[in-house]
Formats: sequence, structure tokens, C-alpha cells
Amino acid sequence: MGRELAREAGPILTAGNTFPAPDRGRARPGAPAALTRGFSLYLDAIRFLAALVVVASHAGHERFSKGFFFDLRQLDIASDAVIVFFVLSGFVIAYTTLVNRRGAQAFAEARLARLYSVVIPALAVTFVLDTAGTLIYPETYQAWWYDGTGRVGQYLRAFFFSTQIMPENTRPGTNTPFWSVSYEAWYYLAFGIAVFARGRMRALLLAAVAIAAGPRILLLAPAWLLGVGLFLHLQNGGAKRISRLMALIFTAAPLCLYILMMAAQIPARLTFIMVHLGVPIDALGFSDRFIWENLLGLLIAIHFLGIYCLSGEARWIPARIGNAVRWCAGATFSIYLFHFPILSFLHALPGYDPGNTLHVQMLFAATLLACFALAEISERRLDVWKRMVNAILQRFTARPAAEVPGT
Repeated sequence: MGRELAREAGPILTAGNTFPAPDRGRARPGAPAALTRGFSLYLDAIRFLAALVVVASHAGHERFSKGFFFDLRQLDIASDAVIVFFVLSGFVIAYTTLVNRRGAQAFAEARLARLYSVVIPALAVTFVLDTAGTLIYPETYQAWWYDGTGRVGQYLRAFFFSTQIMPENTRPGTNTPFWSVSYEAWYYLAFGIAVFARGRMRALLLAAVAIAAGPRILLLAPAWLLGVGLFLHLQNGGAKRISRLMALIFTAAPLCLYILMMAAQIPARLTFIMVHLGVPIDALGFSDRFIWENLLGLLIAIHFLGIYCLSGEARWIPARIGNAVRWCAGATFSIYLFHFPILSFLHALPGYDPGNTLHVQMLFAATLLACFALAEISERRLDVWKRMVNAILQRFTARPAAEVPGT
């Protein structure tokens, strides 16, 4: 996503992957827990929809659009979509790590390959488009949304996921969405330590990670951990205790509450209360709405729990549609991390009019097409990236051959 959007689990949860005591039939409340095709497709559809919400919301910047997308942006829901990624990420990472029982090195390889399969191409594309944009259309890029100074530092921080370590609030060029990747990388590290380290060493390493990451990143960690908690709850048979009525309530109530709270401007009210209490909102960067976003994470986790209890094999969904959903979801990370520099470059083209509906539609469509194309050399080639990461780790972890006496 963030967010995680893991291709290695994606389709996120393939039919046939099960918790203990699987039920090969319909996943009904009270039955043994099983990851069904319906649940898998739902999560894939949700992560793709969340990516579209992020792109549409960002396309609503006044320099890009003055119509529908601009109105959509006023709802300020792009960060809400990122929280969807966070909850999904926690769930998927817990699933792929704990169910597959992978070791520490396999975990590190998978996480590094997943991140860098998109991060490296995204940084390269951002650099190329920003450089071309500043050379060809300097008057457009001379704006508040682009900082061309200290580019080496920006990209190094992005490469090592340190753009959001306080007091830094850095973005690589025009790639604003990169902030959430910096959050998730630290969550991956902490999760790996929690799972694979033991005793006092685990406590010391987790404390070191918490200090290094800083309060800004930690403030949104509960939303990510809710995904982990959801997985653990299901693994321990939590779905067996939920009736069909409760599953329906868990599915619908979070959606209704979200709509009601948005209508009542609860996010803004919570922020106002924090400011009134003296919370340094400006220093929190993208965590400035942490109370709302963690509350939203809870609603999302409850909603997923309800869907899990109600979903079956969804045989009514044709295989062709299921494959299409999974194919779209397989480009989600690329859509998230490539779209902003592409939007920024394309809107600088001569003659572009943010007030022209056709221009805006073409901008949106061209950006999505470019993201799908770039996905073919990034996350859809995850196996290639895994082999590269494995080769690098093997070089650093290989033990030198023992010296033979007398040679």
C-alpha cells in the first residue's frame, strides 16, 4: 500500500489456503475457519478500489482538476484509503509469515523484494519525470508542491525508508504518497523482530526500532496491528463464535458509522480537540489525524471480520471476473507509488486545462494506463526481484570457508 498489497499472497488469500480445521464448503458462521475464494476476491477488490480512491483524490488537486475529482478531494478520504492498506497489510504479513511458517531470512527476502520491486522503479520514474518536467516546463514546476533542492538526500532517505523519521518530513520529488511506504517498512521490521527474536534480545530490538522510527510512525502502528490482530483472532477460531446476525452487523455497521461520522465531520472535530489540548499537530505530519485513523482501522477490521464470516466460495462470480479482479489488484502497489509523478508531469503538457472535463478524464486514464504498464516491470516481476534480493543476502550472510591447515 501501502500500502502491503502483497502479490506473494495475491490474490491476497487464495482459495484453499486455510487456518486449522478447514471447511471446504461454504464459510458459514460457527463453521471451522477457512479462507475462501469469496473472501480473497473481496480483499483484492477492496485494495484495488482503495488505490483508485487515492488516485482520484490526488487528481482533485486544483492544478489537476476543477470538477468531480476536485469535489471528491474535499472529502479528504485519500488518507482513509491508506488505512485500508495498513489493515490489509498487517493481515497479509501475519498470514504469509505465520501460516507458511517461513524463517527469518525468508521473511526478510520477501519483504525487501516486495518493497524494492516497486520502490526502486518508482524512484527512478519520479527522478526522470521530475527532471524532464523541470527542464521542459520549468514555470510549472516552480511551485509549492515541488522541492528540487537536496534531491540526493531526498532519494537516499526514500531508499532507506527514513523520510518520516522526526523531525524529517521529506518526499522524493513529486512523489508525495511515498510517506506511507516509509511507515510500513518500519512495521515490517518490528513484526519480524517480534516473531523471530526471543527473550531479552526481542525486547531490546523492539525498543531500538521504536526509538529509531519515532512517535510519528508509531502513532499509526495500531491500525496496522489491527490487521495482525484480525488474523490471530481468525486463526484461533474467533469466527466460530459469531452468529450470522452478528456477522451481518459487523459487515454493515462499520460502513454506516463511517458515513455518519464523515457527515458529522468527526475527523475534523477530533483534530480540533487535539489542537485545543496542545497536541503539536504540525509536527505529526501524516499522523496528524491518528485518533481518527486508528478508529477507522478498527472499523475496517470489524468489517473484514463480518465479510470473512459471510463469504463463501462465491461460485456465482465467473472465473473470468475473478481473474480480472486479481489482475487489477496485482498492480495496486504500482498504482499507488507511480501515479503522482505521472499526474504532475502530464498536467504540465502545453494546453492542459484543469477546467476541461475531457482533459481531466484523459489525464486520469493515461495515468492509470501508465501505472499498469509500469507494474509489468515491477510488482508483476516479483520473482525476479526475489532472486536478486536472495543473491545479495546470500553474499552478505555466506560464511567464509574454513581455512585448511598447512595451506
